Amino acid sequence: MNIYALVSLLSSILCIFIGNFIYYKNTKSRLNQLTALMCFALAYLLFLEFGYRQAETYYIANLWYTASFVWTVVASLILHVVLTITGRLNPTNKLKIISLIYIPSIIISIYFIISNLTSVNIVNEYWGWTYSIQLNPWLFDLSNLWIVILMSTAIFLAYLHYRKSDDEEKTLAKYIILGLSFTLVIGIFSDNILPLFSIKLPETFYTVATLGIALLCYGIVRYRIPQLTPSMAADEIVSVMSNFSVLIDSKNRIKNINSVGLSLFGYGESEIYGKDMKIIFSEDLSVFKVYKATENCISNFETVIKAKNGKLIPVLMSIAPINYGSQKLGILCVGSDITKIRQKELHKNLLTQQIIERQETLLELSQKDLSNMPEALQTITEASLKTLDIDQVSVWLFNSDKTKITCKDCYNGKSHKQGYIIESANYPRYFEAIKKFHNITAANAQGYYYTSEFNESYFKPKGIFSVMDVPVWSDGDLVGILCHETFKTRHWKFEEQDFASSLAHLISLGLEASKRKKAEEDLKASLKEKEILMKEIHHRAKNNLTIISSLLNLQSRHINDKEALGVFRESQNRARSMALIHEKLYRSDDLRKIDFGEYIRSLTVELFHSYRASQGIELNMDIANVDLDINTAVPLALIVNEIVTNSLKYAFPDKKTGNVSVHFAKNDGGLQLIVEDNGIGFPDDLDFRNTNSLGMQLVTSLTDQIKGNIKLERDGGTKFIIDFKEKSF
Repeated sequence: MNIYALVSLLSSILCIFIGNFIYYKNTKSRLNQLTALMCFALAYLLFLEFGYRQAETYYIANLWYTASFVWTVVASLILHVVLTITGRLNPTNKLKIISLIYIPSIIISIYFIISNLTSVNIVNEYWGWTYSIQLNPWLFDLSNLWIVILMSTAIFLAYLHYRKSDDEEKTLAKYIILGLSFTLVIGIFSDNILPLFSIKLPETFYTVATLGIALLCYGIVRYRIPQLTPSMAADEIVSVMSNFSVLIDSKNRIKNINSVGLSLFGYGESEIYGKDMKIIFSEDLSVFKVYKATENCISNFETVIKAKNGKLIPVLMSIAPINYGSQKLGILCVGSDITKIRQKELHKNLLTQQIIERQETLLELSQKDLSNMPEALQTITEASLKTLDIDQVSVWLFNSDKTKITCKDCYNGKSHKQGYIIESANYPRYFEAIKKFHNITAANAQGYYYTSEFNESYFKPKGIFSVMDVPVWSDGDLVGILCHETFKTRHWKFEEQDFASSLAHLISLGLEASKRKKAEEDLKASLKEKEILMKEIHHRAKNNLTIISSLLNLQSRHINDKEALGVFRESQNRARSMALIHEKLYRSDDLRKIDFGEYIRSLTVELFHSYRASQGIELNMDIANVDLDINTAVPLALIVNEIVTNSLKYAFPDKKTGNVSVHFAKNDGGLQLIVEDNGIGFPDDLDFRNTNSLGMQLVTSLTDQIKGNIKLERDGGTKFIIDFKEKSF
């Protein structure tokens, strides 16, 4: 291996090292990627130079040299790197500039491959194989001219960057100018000028380029990579940000979208760059927002984006104007996909709506009469199936000894069924679990330990897959189960279990209400029966007293003794007065009380008829309708009977005219009975409290019985006043 080939090899290794070092400083940086590619391309050419310099034959040397067809492309890469450093590339001109600097290089390289074997004479000099006689010199002249143009342009751009920059950027520009100028000058001098004077030296362009690129890379590493610039920060933020960004020019054309936006919208760069913003924004929205942005204001709003597949994506977006001096360049839109937030809000609203619906259902059910159990169970199962959106709801109730549980209602959305009976002893795990855990929920009931007992007898024949079973308790005792069933997998939520427990409680309340209603109905039936019995008793008492009165009347027809006849008649009237009370009672709706005012009217009229009072004797009644208990009415009736009878018998012995008055009303928190006549009056020497008259004895005795007070007034006739209060029984 000759020393010149070794220099090329070492230069190639140095370029690889520099390129690798630059690349891994920041693998995401476009500048680092281009610089590394430039270094690797130069390393490739140096390695080829090493190959043909130490080749053993002409043929091998020519193959190595032919493989270096990309040498003009390296110069294009150098200019591309400088354009990137100086910030001359932007989305508007990038494609044009890249095409301009690479296409000629590629054409020259392709033509070089085609014409290499006839265009170059490979000769072996003291430094190894090299090219010598140019059979087609215009190709080499053209390629050298193109390389000079590329390198000179790069130096000029670096100079312009030097003039407008400061600090580190100015120093970086110096390194670029120095490295490229050194490469260009030495390369032209050694490879183009010296051969004109027949001075043969090894070609040094690639080796010198290594030194020049090393200076350029040093400047990049020293002054560009560590430096934080707005452009670098913006690029990094855009590349890693989780939000999408859209750059729109003043003509509403999309100039750039970051990777997040492209992924979200479903477009490729070529499909959307340069298109009108209406492709993703609605027309009204785009016009309005662009107008606002041109007024130098930042706008934040929620809107929707149209993806490539037509899907509308809700986004939260901010837009801001991009100006250069007074010139309006466009707007920047930055936003985030809020689909998940909207879904969470919708889910939250749905849960809230479901809770409200369930509460309304429970409130409506609680206001219904649940005492009619068949009807109540149908109402509850219908409400549960509709509210929870399930396939089937059933209510099961135990018999008294808990050996069997019967389906009292099963609703599947179409019809109600009942009557299915299960022997509880056949499913011990399930019934122990329902007592222990209170609720049993199973997304896969056929595979759940506590419910799999029902697989063959119930689940599989009916196609039931998921269950939520809630016990029904009454006074701490398990009396039934409320079952919710679906024909597919369902994971039961806590809110659904709570709702089902509330329904089970309503069933418990309905059972209790049903028991109370039955007890009330039994009690009413019993009271009705007793009422009928009491009416029968009063009816029979009235009949018996009427019979007694009739017997006395018949017997009196055979009595000639007037005194004895009077006794019979008085006894007959007493029996009739009591019979009249029993008649009033069994005809009354209230078996404990009668309208005593109505009773007095009927009794006094009968007494007048009984004693055949003269038409000159008038009956005056001032009687209020007052309901009296039977325990007060019976003694008071006898009192009225005795006093009115005395007036009719003794007050008018000779007179054909007179008045008998009866007054009965409430008085000062009590009751007052007044019976008076304007007859001959009660004898002055006779004490009505101490007399042998049975009638007066009854009056005083019965007055004491009702805790009343009786007094007698003798002015202008006879007036008995009895004040009393009705006793509570």
